[in-house]
Parts: sequence; C-alpha cells; structure tokens
Amino acid sequence: MTTRQDTSAPGAAAPRSGPEAVPALVDRLKALADGSETVSFAELNRTIGAQGHAPLLMVVSIFMVLPIGMIPGIGGALGAIVALIGVQMLLGREAIGLPDLFGRRTLSAERLRRVAVHIRPIADWLRKRLRPRWSALAEGRVSLCIMAILLIVAGGSLLVLGAIPVTTPLLGLPVAVFALGVLGRDGMVVAAGYVLLALVILGATWMKASSG
Repeated sequence: MTTRQDTSAPGAAAPRSGPEAVPALVDRLKALADGSETVSFAELNRTIGAQGHAPLLMVVSIFMVLPIGMIPGIGGALGAIVALIGVQMLLGREAIGLPDLFGRRTLSAERLRRVAVHIRPIADWLRKRLRPRWSALAEGRVSLCIMAILLIVAGGSLLVLGAIPVTTPLLGLPVAVFALGVLGRDGMVVAAGYVLLALVILGATWMKASSG
C-alpha cells in the first residue's frame, strides 16, 4: 500500500510536481510570509523558483488573478516575471535571473499570508482531482515550447497594458491554468488552459471590434 507523503511535516521534502505539489506550494508560500513584514519578488524567486518554473509561475499567476495584481506597478512586474519564465522554459533552463528593477518590488507579508490561508482549501480540493495524464501536453517539449511563447507574449503585453486593471487578471487566469496543469502533471488541465486563452483572445478581439 502506498502512503501519501506528509509535505506539511517539518523537514519533509516538498514534491516538485504532481497533485501533492499544489498544497505543498501553498504551505511554502505561507511559511515565506510568516514572521516577515514584506516579501520581495527576489525572495519569491529564490524560495519558490528554486523548485522549478511551474511553482513560481503558479504563485505569480495567483497574484495576477487576485486583487494584488491590480496594485499600480505590480501588474507590469508580474508580467515581466511571466515573460522571463517563458524565456527560460524556451531555453530549457530551470532558474530565472530576476532583474533588480523587478526583484526589489515587495508585497505585504500579511496580505500574502492571508492569500495562502484562503486558497489552502482550494489547493486540497485540486489535489484530489488532479492526476498525471496526457503527459505530452503537461511535460512534452513541443507543448512546453508553445506554452513558453504564449507566456512571453502575455507577460510582455502586461508591461504595456498592466496599467489597465482588468488586463492582469484576464491574462492571469489562463496562465494560472497552464501553471496548475504543469505543476500537477495533468495534461487535461493544460488543454483547458489553451482553450481558455483562445476564449480570452476572441473575447478581447470582439470587444475591440465592438468599441471601434
């Protein structure tokens, strides 16, 4: 019989990917915020990013979807990190080098802790439903390269459009689904990310055409 690893125990090694990695990531995020007043993007990159692209992308996309992403100046910084992750994925590298311009940006540790506490039940719910499948989409080189290009375009666009409040969460939602699929090794979720991104693009195109 297989025993589930208790990733919340002190000293337990957090899984890098798979369904168990989702709640473990939330626990690491809370641990990073506990006992601090602020958390910089550089600290996030050193701690969360050390586990690979998917955990850092997951955290950044959560910030994009939540009101944190609409704080002035934060949307563009999050977009830059997403684009940098895309570049490193395309090059097949694990770690990303974060420029000081973005690394110095800080978030309230208390706000970060509250986010982690609130999304922990969601992470547990997702853990029970994610499972490794359709590996060509979640782990295949072709799919990851396509995803990387999309991340570069989406993240780069936020450097220009990040000042528009709705843009960051709108782009953050498909990015979050992509990150969840790769982190959980669930290709069906990655496929949902492609569909969602297509719907976002179609919706944005329709709105632009209607306003014109």
